[in-house]
Amino acid sequence: MSAKVFPLAGNQARAVEPADNVWLSASAGTGKTQVLSARVLRLLLRPDVAPDQILCLTFTKAGAAEMANRINAVLARWVRLDDTKLYTELTHLGAEPTPDTRERARTLFARVLDCPGGGLRIDTIHAFSQWLLASFPEEADLAPGSRPMEDRQRELLARDVLAELLSEAEAEQDRRILGAVDLFVTRKDPSALREWLMRCAAREELWEGPGAWQSPVDMRVRQSLLGIPADADEGWALDGLDPAVFPDDTLLAMIGPLEDWGTKTADKCLAFMREWLSLDGEARGARYSEFRKTLLKADGTPNLQLKKPREAYPGFTEGQELIAQAVAMVEERRALLDLAILLSAAFELGRAFALRWQEAKRREGLLDFDDLIRRAAALLGRADNADWIRYKLDRRFDHILIDEAQDTNEAQWDIVDALIDDFFSGEGASGDRLRTIFTVGDYKQAIFGFQGTSPENYERARAKIHQRVLNAREHAMGLRDERRVPNWQSLDLERSFRTAQPLLDFVNAAIGLLGHDAFGLPSAPPDHVGDDRAGLVTLWNPVRAEDEQLEDETREWLAHHDTVLAEKIADQVRQWVRGSDRFVLEKGARRHAQPGEVMVLVRKRGAL
Repeated sequence: MSAKVFPLAGNQARAVEPADNVWLSASAGTGKTQVLSARVLRLLLRPDVAPDQILCLTFTKAGAAEMANRINAVLARWVRLDDTKLYTELTHLGAEPTPDTRERARTLFARVLDCPGGGLRIDTIHAFSQWLLASFPEEADLAPGSRPMEDRQRELLARDVLAELLSEAEAEQDRRILGAVDLFVTRKDPSALREWLMRCAAREELWEGPGAWQSPVDMRVRQSLLGIPADADEGWALDGLDPAVFPDDTLLAMIGPLEDWGTKTADKCLAFMREWLSLDGEARGARYSEFRKTLLKADGTPNLQLKKPREAYPGFTEGQELIAQAVAMVEERRALLDLAILLSAAFELGRAFALRWQEAKRREGLLDFDDLIRRAAALLGRADNADWIRYKLDRRFDHILIDEAQDTNEAQWDIVDALIDDFFSGEGASGDRLRTIFTVGDYKQAIFGFQGTSPENYERARAKIHQRVLNAREHAMGLRDERRVPNWQSLDLERSFRTAQPLLDFVNAAIGLLGHDAFGLPSAPPDHVGDDRAGLVTLWNPVRAEDEQLEDETREWLAHHDTVLAEKIADQVRQWVRGSDRFVLEKGARRHAQPGEVMVLVRKRGAL
C-alpha cells in the first residue's frame, strides 16, 4: 500500500476540515478511504488534538486494518521525508505548511505508538464493544469467564439448541412446536429455517422484558402484525359471501342483459349465477372461485365485454367490477388468515428457540455479536458510568469517525449516540475544546436489511445528528462569548475514479426511476460522475423451465435451467473476449473485452 499523500479535490478537501462535523456520502471508487485517512491526519496535525482522543469505527476487520495500515505508513514515512516533500504532502492535505506543523508531523509516529493500547483506536464496532466490555466486566454485569463466540462455536451451539428443542417437543408431543416446524419447512426452503431462528435469537428484546411476546402468539400476530381482528377465522374471511353482504342485487340485475345477449358464454354465466343466488353463505364458500371461470377472468378482472353500447345495459360493466371487488375481498381475507397461520408458527418456533439460545449462551459463558452491541450500548448509556469509564480508560474520545455508516444498525447507532452524547449538550456544546463526528457511507449500499440496516435508517441517523449539531450551534451562538461554535457539512463525493460513465448513467437512471424516497432520501441525490471510457450494462432475464420447456432434471449439482442461463452468459462473455464481437470502443478503435473487464452480478449467492 502506498504511503504517499495525494492531493484532495473539491468535496474531498472540504470533508477533511478537522473543525467541522461532516456527513459524507461516498460511493465506491470516489476516494473515501483516502479522505477518511486524510481526516485523521488533519486531526493529528492539530496541537489541541491528542492521538488517544480519536476513535475510528468501521464495519469490517479488513476496513479497520486498511485504515490503520494507511495512516501508520504515512506517519512512518513522514519521519524521514525531506522538508520539501513533507511540505508538499501537508499542502495536499490542506494543512498549513509551517515549521510547527512540519515538526509535529515528524513526531506523530512516536506519539501514536505511545497511546494507551499502542496506537490509534481503529476498530470494528463489535471489536470496540468487546474491548469496552473487557475493560468493565462488572459494570456491564458480565458473568466471570464470559467470552466472545467464534463462528464455529455459534454454528455448533445453534445445532445443539435446535436439536434440544425438537427432542423435547417430540418427547412431550408438543404439537405447537412440531406443527410449526412442519408448516415452516413445507412453506419455505428448508435452509430458511436456521436463518429465521437466528434472526429471532438476535432480537432478545422481543422475547424478554416489557411488552415481550408470549405464547400463544396467534391473537397478537393477527391484531398487531396484520391489523385484522384477534379472533379472525374462516367465518370472518367468508363474511363477504353472505347474501346480506354480497352484491346479489347487482348479480340479479345482470341476468336480463345476459339473456338478451344469448351466447354460449352468457349461458354459462347464467347457469352459475342462478345457482349462486340460491346458495346460503356456507355453501358459497366452496363455490365463489367459479366466478373466475364465468363473469371474471383468471386474474379476477371483468371477463365480459358487451358488443352493444354501454347505454344499452346500464350498470353491467360496473356490476362486474363490484363482483370482482367482493371476490377479491374474500380472497384477501383468506390470504391474510393463511399468512397469520404461517407467521404464528414462525413466531412460536422463533420464540422457543430464542429463549433456549439465550439460556445456552449464559450457560456456556458466550457472547455473540448482538450481545456485545447491546451490552456496550447499555454500559455507555448509563450517565453514572461516563466519568468512571473515561478515568479508567485514561482516554476521552473527542473525535469519532465512522466508516461504512450505511451498514450501522439502530443498536450500533446507540453506541455512537452514547459516545457523542455530551458533544452537543451542556458544557460539551459550549466549551472551547474541539469535538467532532465524521461519518462516511453510501445509501445505495445499505444492503444488510437482515441485520437491521436500511437507507431509511441511514437517513434517520443523519437527520438526528444534524439536528443535534444545529441545536448546539444555536446554543453556542446565543452565549455571545468566544467559545467554539460547531459547524456542519453534508457533502457528496459523486465523482468515481474507477467506474466508467455508462455504468453510472445506468445507476443514475435506476435511482431516478425508483425515486429518491425509495432510498430513504429527503431529496434527489446528485448524479454520479465517472470516467469517460467504455462501459455497458446488460440485464439478463432468468431462464424458467416453462419458458424453455425443460425437463425436471439436474446436471450434476446444478438445476438444468440454471445451467442453461450460465451457459448463455458464458457464451456471451466468450464472444466479447475472443469472438467476432469487437464491441469495446477505445480511442476511436474497436477491440475485444479483456479479462477483468466483465463483472457478473447475481441476486444472491447460490449454485448459479
